[in-house]
Amino acid sequence: MKNNIIKKIEEIIGKKNVLLSSEDKSKYLVEWRNRYTGKAQAILRPKSTKEVSLLLKLFNKNNISVTPQGGNTGLVGGQITYSSKDFIVSLERMKKLISFNKIDETMVVQSGMLLSEIHAICEENDMLFPLSLASEGSCTIGGNLATNAGGVGVLYYGNTRDLTLGLEVVLSDGSIINLLKTLKKDNTGYSLKDLFVGSEGTLGIITAASLKIFPKPREKFTFLASSRSPKKSLEFLRMIQKNTSTPLTSFEIMNNNSIETVLKNINGAILPISEEAEWYILIEFSSYEKNLDAVDKINEIVNLGLEKKIISNAVFANSKKQSKQIWNLRENISEAQKKDGASIKNDISVPIFAVDEFIRKADLIVSKEIPKAKKITFGHLGDGNIHYNISQPENLSQDSFFKLEKPLREKLLSLIVKMEGSFSAEHGIGIVRKKDALKIKGDEIKIMKSIKKSLDPKNILNPGKIFD
Repeated sequence: MKNNIIKKIEEIIGKKNVLLSSEDKSKYLVEWRNRYTGKAQAILRPKSTKEVSLLLKLFNKNNISVTPQGGNTGLVGGQITYSSKDFIVSLERMKKLISFNKIDETMVVQSGMLLSEIHAICEENDMLFPLSLASEGSCTIGGNLATNAGGVGVLYYGNTRDLTLGLEVVLSDGSIINLLKTLKKDNTGYSLKDLFVGSEGTLGIITAASLKIFPKPREKFTFLASSRSPKKSLEFLRMIQKNTSTPLTSFEIMNNNSIETVLKNINGAILPISEEAEWYILIEFSSYEKNLDAVDKINEIVNLGLEKKIISNAVFANSKKQSKQIWNLRENISEAQKKDGASIKNDISVPIFAVDEFIRKADLIVSKEIPKAKKITFGHLGDGNIHYNISQPENLSQDSFFKLEKPLREKLLSLIVKMEGSFSAEHGIGIVRKKDALKIKGDEIKIMKSIKKSLDPKNILNPGKIFD
């Protein structure tokens, strides 16, 4: 016989949107890499903000915990609940386009809309939403907002927070806070929307968002270059920025291990550079006019980089197909690494000048702690965010590999602290990095806890995430 709470939930969102069987719940309870498996009494799929509000009123009254979930693509276990008494509220049915204003360059969407669907709407209207992630076919804008996702366009366009004008949020008691203004300027007190962006669902459930959109670039110039080191790559980045006014929208670096892993594990992957290199740089410019002078200027800078031996090779994409082939190398790194077995992922941010030093010192730590482990290192050099991932060696079982994770992380964390960096640039804290957060952000955690208590006094929203 169904318990009373389930009956009340069914009255709010309908029986078919309350998933109770193990089979139906499974895809919502397993993290993308299969590292974390959760538990839940049920998965709930509301269709509207009103339904989310009614659910939270019910949960608040009965002291029931709930975890909001977007596309379940997070990497720190923050989108899953781990108690069979708790519920997951999936926003996947809330994917309506509320408004699209080309003149104001804004769009308002429900939070369950896939990032790829937002891109498609913009494409149809000759506009651009510049947030771009490898998981864009499955992640939702609500999840992007909850974790303040970064991606490959941060160098020019900023993080998700920078692309957000307003939010609609349901608080723990069911109150609906409408902050969906599309104003570019509104200096009337605290910026509440910034409080919810990056809060990982612990302060409220984001149900809709007003987003900035941009004119679609007329031309994109993509090329792949090779370099001896991140230090040389940074030198090339600064050379580009000082010598051209054409917007540089992406500057990604990838070590040789990353490229080799993609070529081995992804069908159809092609490396257009014939000579093997230690590091590769993916560079993309976006121009709002068809300008041959821009092409000439870019060529001039590349040739100068080759002349001064800052880079050792460069290949331009001369078609959309070739551009896609180059981007596939970058976008498939995580998927390719997954096929090689277990991995320890580190989402590091350090001052840009210190990226080269961090990687060199981190490599020494890994070589000592886990000999024969392959370092898969790539990321957004222009903003100092490096994904420093370690693949399971062939001579170690998965269990043995993960037993080495804790001492390795402690040493890497010490290095990050010394370099005044961050242990999480864009993935968040979730359950995985709580101890790290408490260790190095103790004073900030105290303030966060007071904010949490103010907005969620019964601690029913995603409890146990970010801090205990």
